[in-house]
Amino acid sequence: MRPVSIEDNDLIDALSRVISRHGFEGASLQMLSDAAGLKRASLYHRFPGGKAEILNAALDRAAERFEVMLAPAYEDADPTTRANALAKSIDGYYDGGSESCLIVAMSLDDDERRTMASPCINAWTSAFAKIATDSGTKPKAANERAVDLVAQIEGALVIASATGDTTPFARAMKRIPETLTSR
Repeated sequence: MRPVSIEDNDLIDALSRVISRHGFEGASLQMLSDAAGLKRASLYHRFPGGKAEILNAALDRAAERFEVMLAPAYEDADPTTRANALAKSIDGYYDGGSESCLIVAMSLDDDERRTMASPCINAWTSAFAKIATDSGTKPKAANERAVDLVAQIEGALVIASATGDTTPFARAMKRIPETLTSR
């Protein structure tokens, strides 16, 4: 019988979802191998460093996916168009709020993991602040808006994860353009 084959990005995305939903400590190797559709031995073959290596791969993949998600903030278009495109991109990334956030899962564990997750938060706030400053908002106020938006979105993802209700996430997506482009 031929072993199961799975592309690296698909594998890491599947593993990331388990970590996002259960946290690093709560994501057992059995859960991870089930999500990947691989036997534990095959998972160890792909990630000889175990869960720590899986976590690093998940964070690297999240950074790549975040870069794509945040790309509309840096396009050559007016701020309102970019803000709308960014909201749509974020909505797609989190599947309308139904996907859990790896950043939240990482932030709940320990100081080292929080430090590993912080670049994604920084990239997110920078993208939001760029649109706000391009709309004429002073840098300090733009940064405050950006941080507030990230907090609203992350909070909405926590609510969706805990309750299954994605309505707060949808409201947060609708607020992005207005928050970033109003003066």
